[in-house]
Amino acid sequence: MLLVVADRWLTDKCKAHLIDEVMEGIASVASGVVLALSPAEVDSASATGHPTVLVMKDDQPEFRLESAVASAAAVLRITTAESTDIRSQLRLDSGSRRATPIVSIVVSDEPVESQRFRRQKVVTLWVSTELARTDRRRLQRLGRRLSWTAIAPRRLDPLDRETHLWSASHAAQSRLNDLLEESGVEEFQIRGGECMIVHRAEGQREKRKSPFNSSEELIETARHLASFSGGHPQRFDMLDTRLDIRLGKRWRLHAEAFMCQPPTMVLRSNMAGKTTLADLNVASAPLQQILVGAVSGKVRANVVVAAAMGGGKTTLCQALLAKVDGSERIDTIEDTPELRLAQYNIHSNTYERLTRDANNDGVGKLSMSDHIRDAKRANSSKLVIGETRGEGTLALLDAMSSGLNGCLVTLHSQPGPGVLAKLLSYACSEGADARFARQQIAIAVHLLVWMGRNELGERVISDVSQIVSYDDRNDSINTRCLWALQAGQRWASPVGRPHGLIERLYESVVDNSMATTEAIAK
Repeated sequence: MLLVVADRWLTDKCKAHLIDEVMEGIASVASGVVLALSPAEVDSASATGHPTVLVMKDDQPEFRLESAVASAAAVLRITTAESTDIRSQLRLDSGSRRATPIVSIVVSDEPVESQRFRRQKVVTLWVSTELARTDRRRLQRLGRRLSWTAIAPRRLDPLDRETHLWSASHAAQSRLNDLLEESGVEEFQIRGGECMIVHRAEGQREKRKSPFNSSEELIETARHLASFSGGHPQRFDMLDTRLDIRLGKRWRLHAEAFMCQPPTMVLRSNMAGKTTLADLNVASAPLQQILVGAVSGKVRANVVVAAAMGGGKTTLCQALLAKVDGSERIDTIEDTPELRLAQYNIHSNTYERLTRDANNDGVGKLSMSDHIRDAKRANSSKLVIGETRGEGTLALLDAMSSGLNGCLVTLHSQPGPGVLAKLLSYACSEGADARFARQQIAIAVHLLVWMGRNELGERVISDVSQIVSYDDRNDSINTRCLWALQAGQRWASPVGRPHGLIERLYESVVDNSMATTEAIAK
């Protein structure tokens, strides 16, 4: 396949005349040559054995252009100006790509200096903008010389594997591109080929037609995305019926099939890096100050953030962690990467740790406990646990009760006492005695934060409670509700006075604003 890359500034008329002359020269040697304008047309021509010339502009998406260059037997570059770095521009300056022939046609009224191009092993042909008769003959002669490249099959270089995977991923994702670009949406719940429920940021829901024509199409798309998205290809079949991957920069995909009817696909948006704590509008300014102080202030507290599924825990944690000083080391531990503080430019000094199941031989497992132990040895300033589900809870409580303050933990639970009950059940699920688990929780955790919705349907912090102490006589944990969402209110208001560490935390964030002073004194 011969690839023609045309300058975006070249007029369509001039480009058509140039390519027509080259194609005439190719056709005189290779009969049945096909002029393709997309990779799909190249596939169709290749399947019938026809010589192929693919024409693209240089303003194509980088992955698409790079994939085409990697597949071409030769590249014909049509440009309006001299360039001294053509191989680098076309990503032909490394590995076996260095051997790919390049011919440059420079359209200009002034002759070009071909010596520069020889140093890059680039054959250069200068033609005038008017395309004189001699220019047309030279272009036809060039076409005859390049005819062998049009006949040659598309090249698949093993060194270009990453490029081809990237291209394949985008092809598999194409059916979802319109959804991923839609603004103001938090979640798409796709029900096979039947319908789709759209969850908007303001709390509204909307029923639409599914982007897939059938359940089989959904499964096939998910299977392709599993194969080509992310650094590690995954399976999606009868043996592995669930799929969790990232799409683009801000979307997470969860799919289920085979043991779930109809097959389902859920796309969830992550607004990380685009939304500040003030923009979230989940709490009043005084409560925002207190939570920021707990994570990054002078007096710090360990915070458990809980909510129902899709309640905004991750987004709140990202907004809080954006306030942490860049010199502090943060270790995030998750099953599926969602926080991604460094990638979203939230906090550069972050180490992303992911758990891993054992392989078929029963080896290679990396648990949350393993990562917590390693993070402690690395002298991490802060641990952030994304969605603890039981395993590693005791190791986490041990780390937080050993002087590591300002940590964040997220989990799914009901409000108020439900947060504490869920944390206790996780600790006991690892074999801990209930009495010992309560003692550890009372020492390690300071604040329980629950995310809910107000009467307007807005996502807000609706409950903040302090763990005050452990009652040895009654074997219970004493808590105190500090902030609660009242009927008719937009945000939670202060309902209790803090004690001990949290009282010192309140004092450390006091400023001269009357609102903050009133909230703390109440």
